[in-house]
Amino acid sequence: RRVRTIHGKMIRFVLIILAHCILLFQIRCVLGEDNGTSKVCDCKCNCVVQMGVAKKYIKEWIDVQNISNKVPIGKKELVPISEKELVAKGPPNPSSCVKAAAKKLKSGIYKIQIEMLKVTDLEVFCEEDIDFGGWIVVQRRVNDSVDFYRTWDEYKKGFGDLEGSYWIGLEKLYALTSSCEQELYIQLARRNGKKYYAKYSRFLIGDESRNFALLKVGNYSGTAIDSLTYHLGMPFSTHDHDSDVSKNNCAQVHKGAWWFRRCYTCHLNGVYGRRKYGVNWNSLSTEESFVFSQMMIRPAHVFWRRLMLSNSLRCA
Repeated sequence: RRVRTIHGKMIRFVLIILAHCILLFQIRCVLGEDNGTSKVCDCKCNCVVQMGVAKKYIKEWIDVQNISNKVPIGKKELVPISEKELVAKGPPNPSSCVKAAAKKLKSGIYKIQIEMLKVTDLEVFCEEDIDFGGWIVVQRRVNDSVDFYRTWDEYKKGFGDLEGSYWIGLEKLYALTSSCEQELYIQLARRNGKKYYAKYSRFLIGDESRNFALLKVGNYSGTAIDSLTYHLGMPFSTHDHDSDVSKNNCAQVHKGAWWFRRCYTCHLNGVYGRRKYGVNWNSLSTEESFVFSQMMIRPAHVFWRRLMLSNSLRCA
């Protein structure tokens, strides 16, 4: 009887948790619908509660109780579980920095999963100090320690130092931007220390069959003046995989890789420190290479979800 009573209490506890999840889910949907453009409720990210998963766990608990009730009380034994088994059966990594860094709210390296690529423990750098945080860094230039004049395969897979100059890889960038609506934040800094930013409400690239083309760039806001929209619709190009519309090979001429057209109004993967054709953002200057650039993405319309999630984790 005592065992059955414990199981009954556990079921009630799980049902209470489910009720709270349903309430939070409904609040998030309402907040998302208020802005008229958010897709909180149909987003595939792990940043929202997946009701199907919650129901699955409830069913499993009920099945366990039913099986337990059929076993004579005298034969019920507690089976010890090893630490390794507990770790192996732990919760999966989240799919974005919004949740991965929500408890600490500190910039740094965290692990996420990318379901499309069947990657469960990808290390990424989460930026928490800009615009409410939750950003995955997908590109960064801080010095000339990493060569960005690379092949198609290298740009596809990714390269560099997570805490330094870095490129996440086109395969991962496609998987992240196509599984959930993403916004883009670009930071720039000049040699004199002056900083700029460009924020785009939507960012999406295609898969390899489309040469990872820049498919969507949303509304611009910021201080850098828009230089990215010019590249909309263009495939990604490297020196050994030329897809631009120029008579020359833009990647080869400018020693980098980008969504070149004829050739560019911005190019953040050029030769670091080069005066003219380097890390460029032409709306600010056509003759200057910036000393810092950083491209970051996160699920769009994230502020309210972020606020609720961080508060709930802090109270846990």
